[in-house]
Amino acid sequence: MRARKVPPDLVGELEKAAGPASVTAEAGELEAFASDESGAEPAPPDVVVRPADTDAVGRVLGVAHRLGVPVVPVGGLTGLAGGAVPRRGGIALSLERLDRIHPVDRDNLRVSAGAGTRTVDLQQAAAGAGLFYPPDPAALERSTIGGNVATNAGGPRCFKYGVTAEYVLALEAVSAEGRVFRTGAATRKNATGLRLAQLLIGSEGTLAVVTEVTLRLVVPPRARAAATASFDSVEAAGEAAAAIVRSGLVPSALELLDATCLALLREQLEGVPLAEGAALLLVEVDGPDEGRVGADLEHVSALLAGARERELAKREEDVELLWAARRALSPAIARSTRDFVFQDVCVPIAAVPEALRRIGDIAERYALRIPVFSHAGDGNLHPSILYDAAAGDQAERAHAAERDVLRAALELGGTISAEHGIGLLKLPFVREDLDSVAIDQMRAIKRALDPHGILNPGKLLPS
Repeated sequence: MRARKVPPDLVGELEKAAGPASVTAEAGELEAFASDESGAEPAPPDVVVRPADTDAVGRVLGVAHRLGVPVVPVGGLTGLAGGAVPRRGGIALSLERLDRIHPVDRDNLRVSAGAGTRTVDLQQAAAGAGLFYPPDPAALERSTIGGNVATNAGGPRCFKYGVTAEYVLALEAVSAEGRVFRTGAATRKNATGLRLAQLLIGSEGTLAVVTEVTLRLVVPPRARAAATASFDSVEAAGEAAAAIVRSGLVPSALELLDATCLALLREQLEGVPLAEGAALLLVEVDGPDEGRVGADLEHVSALLAGARERELAKREEDVELLWAARRALSPAIARSTRDFVFQDVCVPIAAVPEALRRIGDIAERYALRIPVFSHAGDGNLHPSILYDAAAGDQAERAHAAERDVLRAALELGGTISAEHGIGLLKLPFVREDLDSVAIDQMRAIKRALDPHGILNPGKLLPS
């Protein structure tokens, strides 16, 4: 719902701020920025602006602040919570042109890149310098570094290597009124002032607009191997994942796929060996040399002794074949159904088996398919509720199932969002997850940094 009438001089003011070539109100462009990949109801902006540099971003925000116009920062539009949907109209501020990657600082293991840089391009730049940027969100070929910072994105490697926040050293950003500032330091330690950079990470563009990021890089592993294990129940697979975590071993990935996920992959992939069973664990280990990796793989194999079937992948091409199947899962789910709700919850590691059992019960109760895959080492589960909005009461049942999944995570001591953010779609549940006083403090920060409430309004925090 739009908050106010668009000022008649908005487009002209924005053209002065960013240049005429950077501003458009053409209908097709507005429609392209109306939604992300969340399934949230589309809502086109009133104007799209693609600034060429940080100074232009500052001038655009200065105009928006003065006129009281909402601004929705936009990355690759790959979000799954509706964070980039301009529900109140205003300006879709695309940062796609801010995609410069500075030369990698090999001596200090760091690199700076614009907010519009694609994750895969950043990873390739690091690799070209013999270094490694581990965060690997599923949409890495389209997602941007600025978007990753906005939601504190993760991915399968986060169990060992951590999420985006653990790699951000410093940020360049623009305040709501258009002032450019830098925060953080390009050093491994920094105890000067408040940790403002960390406050902006995960804030979904509601506090400031990030335009450039300085990221920590690491030395890459020299070897990797993987094991798969099938189980007769999804709970047994969850128990095995928890046992691996308790053992002290830290795999580079610990992924769980339930029977529905496996069936969808078999339907759509050929030549990929996927064992029969109610669930599959994919465990990858990496390290400095083949000897260390081999020892860890044997440790993993021993911990999976209770599995129905085990397979080891020691060759790089075999490991990559397994990951090709894993990366194909989200598209396979999307192709299998007319509509779906893709969820992102996190529970304590030991609660993963019970969370899986409860999700199975929810699927049965509402007579819906809910395939689940999980970054099990983190306790991060992705249940996808499949339905057809045109078929009877399926949409109503799907959203009731979503509600029960989120509340099951909370009852188990977890959270409603692990790596996708809150956006629009999870706002109704924030009060159940966060302390009321903490919400008041967050609102106070929002008011202080964005007094006119123009930055991505209606997202992240309940009104």
